[in-house]
Amino acid sequence: MDFFDGLTFPAAGEVPYGHHRAHTPLYFGLQFNLCGRVHLRINHRREYNFDGPVCFLTHPGAFFEYDLIDRERHDFLYFCFTGVRAKEYCRHGLIDVEMPPVIPEHVHAFRENLLTLIRLREENRYPETVNLLENILLDLQLQLQRHQLPFIHQSRQLEELVKRMNLDLQKEWNFEREAAKMNISLSHFRRIFRKFTGSSPQHFILQQKLEKAAMDLRMTEKQVREIAAEIGFEDMYHFSHLFKKYYGVSPRIYRQEFWQI
Repeated sequence: MDFFDGLTFPAAGEVPYGHHRAHTPLYFGLQFNLCGRVHLRINHRREYNFDGPVCFLTHPGAFFEYDLIDRERHDFLYFCFTGVRAKEYCRHGLIDVEMPPVIPEHVHAFRENLLTLIRLREENRYPETVNLLENILLDLQLQLQRHQLPFIHQSRQLEELVKRMNLDLQKEWNFEREAAKMNISLSHFRRIFRKFTGSSPQHFILQQKLEKAAMDLRMTEKQVREIAAEIGFEDMYHFSHLFKKYYGVSPRIYRQEFWQI
């Protein structure tokens, strides 16, 4: 194998607004959001919500589901790669499939690098594409090593809490009690919860409710009132107001645009 052999680049480009993806990828993929909201779920359990810059890696062997939510603010790029060389990256640590989502230290420079990567692929400039891709992956790994989360045990506890929250969206959650269970203050709990999910606890549960409602609007024939009641909203006006604030359109218009049955 020559020095730059062993990689192919099946797909790259920009993702349109309203994109919903749920799949187990065939390839590795660098996914980068510059602005707008992103909801990410990995293997049906790890949940993240971001408003603004974030990069995450998709890869074979895991299930990824992500939604690009904002209608007005939206800028999302992706770059896919695969091959023997990608497996070598995993073996030697250039790729970590457990890599959490990361906010690049220099977001606009990172976006420019991805745009250059996409352009080099389109121009079939293979060695330069490989070289730039490896530099981007290395920068991400170095950044993660510098900012490794110091709370591995707490992150496991938070992961379990997020699972319980998703299973009981109607519950009135007492986060002071949840913080006490972890033997930390409420302020520290809020800080690490935001670091883990990208949102405050209250905002996270609201996001989960609205995203559950959006999924039911897309995938079921339930009445809007029934969907609202199932996630704890008795006041239809309040539900519609929050839904429109989050998605930019009313529940009924959202269903007309995205209904998949």
